[in-house]
Parts: sequence; C-alpha cells; structure tokens
Amino acid sequence: MRTQMATEAGRATAPSEDRALVGPNLLVVLDGVTAKPETGCAHDVGWFADQLSAEIMRFAHLGPAAGLAEAIRHTADLHSGTCDLDHPDSPSAAVGLVQIKDDVLRYLVLGDATVVVDTKRELHVVSDTTTNRTAGANPADVEHALTGEIPLQDVKRVAILSDGAARAVDLFNLFDWPKALELMAANGPDDLIRKMRQVEKEDAKAVDWPRKKISDDATVLYFDR
Repeated sequence: MRTQMATEAGRATAPSEDRALVGPNLLVVLDGVTAKPETGCAHDVGWFADQLSAEIMRFAHLGPAAGLAEAIRHTADLHSGTCDLDHPDSPSAAVGLVQIKDDVLRYLVLGDATVVVDTKRELHVVSDTTTNRTAGANPADVEHALTGEIPLQDVKRVAILSDGAARAVDLFNLFDWPKALELMAANGPDDLIRKMRQVEKEDAKAVDWPRKKISDDATVLYFDR
C-alpha cells in the first residue's frame, strides 16, 4: 500500500494543532479544537494533541473504539492533578482513525474529522458535524463515535482529513469526493490543500464562502492499494 501525508498550519504565526499518525496498521488524524480564552487547563491544545497521539499508538492493539477510550483515559491522567478536566472547554480533538487487522478495515470518527473509503461497490464518507463530541477527558464520549468495518479486499483507497482540509469539498465545492480522491491519487494530498488555500486567499474576507476561520489547519492522510 502507498501512504501519503500532507499538513499545513492555517496561519504562519501559529503552529498547527492537527496531528497525523501512521503506524504498521493504523492511520489517524487528530484535529485539535481551538482553545477558548479560559479552558481550566495549564496546557495548550498542541500539548494535548501530542499526548493523545502517543496514547492512541500505545493502545492501538485494543481496536479503534477501545483503544481510543484508553488513550483518552491515560491522557487525562497525565494532567488531572493540575488541570480542571471538568471545564467544558478543556482541550480536546476531533479524531479520524482507520485500522487494518485480520483483512478488515475498521474506521472510527469522533467529531468533524472525515474518513473517506472508496470501495469496489460504493463510496463511504463518514463525518459528524452535528455534535460537539470530541476526544477530551471523558472516555465515555467514544460511545458517540461513528464506526464501521469493510472487508479489506473491497477497499481501493482511503483518505482521512481534518475539517480544515475537508472544506475543499464540503465548503468550497472545488470537487466532489470521487474527484478529490482522483486528484490525491494523481498529485498527492498536498495538491488538494494547495488548491484550497488559493480559494481562501481569493476570498480573504469570507464574503463568497462565509466561515469562522479564513484559513484553518489542514491535514490529509491518503492511502491506496
């Protein structure tokens, strides 16, 4: 399988709060939720995303849902003694995850990350933009994740995107998902981000495409067989 990754911060003046993980049978994109002025936490979103990334890799053997729940639990333990993890704006992240095991591809989406799985029969686009549930301090939030599994023999290609990258399709309508996958297959995921950034620059006041962030952190993991 061929795996490609592209990531770019939304602003040159601030580091990206997205994270991308590639393991032997695991692909993950984390999209850190932009912090409010008061979070109850002494750590920034980047720190949280780094810790959660490490714990997801550590517990990957448990499977997508159980592994993420344990990762959340152990990340919370790292700062429960210094931070108010019951604060509603405590650091958190949207998660898009794909794991391959026993000839089955399993996916999990918590929050507004997007997983796209192109199979021999149909295209699966999985994202949850209707909920505020993300991976924060409560492992029980994993119960709200969207999950599924697909026989690996049916899978042609997969993309996982933070919402800052998925806006190329679901906000700017630069292409539909089949054409976005074709673009990434031909030119790599960085070309999708590059084309999207051009639209953001042309609409720098968010007139044609109303949005809260003029330019957001954008991350894509793409693989095909």
